[in-house]
Amino acid sequence: MRRVLILSNIINIDKNIIENSFIIGVDKGAYIAALNNIHMDIAIGDFDSINPSMLDTIKLFTKKIIKLNSIKDKTDTDEALDLCDNNDEIIILGGIQGKRIEHFIANIIQLKNHPNLIIMDDNSLIETKTESFKPRCNYKFISFFSLTDSSIISLKGFSYPLDSYQLKNNDPLCISNEINSNDSYVTIKEGRLLVIYSKDDNI
Repeated sequence: MRRVLILSNIINIDKNIIENSFIIGVDKGAYIAALNNIHMDIAIGDFDSINPSMLDTIKLFTKKIIKLNSIKDKTDTDEALDLCDNNDEIIILGGIQGKRIEHFIANIIQLKNHPNLIIMDDNSLIETKTESFKPRCNYKFISFFSLTDSSIISLKGFSYPLDSYQLKNNDPLCISNEINSNDSYVTIKEGRLLVIYSKDDNI
């Protein structure tokens, strides 16, 4: 099953992504979902960032509300991820950048814990990979970071190709590469990669 978590800092929500998915609105993200006429299976959070009128709107668009204590050991997003199974395809809409950068770092950490998790917003998409793959072509830039001590990768069809390069976890060499061939391919011989796609920042 695909489970989609909607967070607050998302502007455009692709209806194709949420179609036939289990929808979880996370805190103010539940209000964003309601404003986009998206019916949620669950809305979860301490809701300290919304007013009573906004909460009333959320109630019109969700089957179930889980109200969390504002004093807790986990973020609202972590609590929402606990409602997902690792076998699920999990997509977080939002949760990148924002004014509270520490929450973005916490979401990056969750990528390590959930192998099927994708985080995306209007400009970027972040995922992890352990097996070789053909990259997504609807983004301009692609960056690779090793989540293990080191990863051995080859890049074909990129502006900066590599052949069996040992990418260590403190090595930023593979930032902001570009795909320049329809036959582009990433070979992972060892390790686990954090893969970040970004659109043209001049648009």
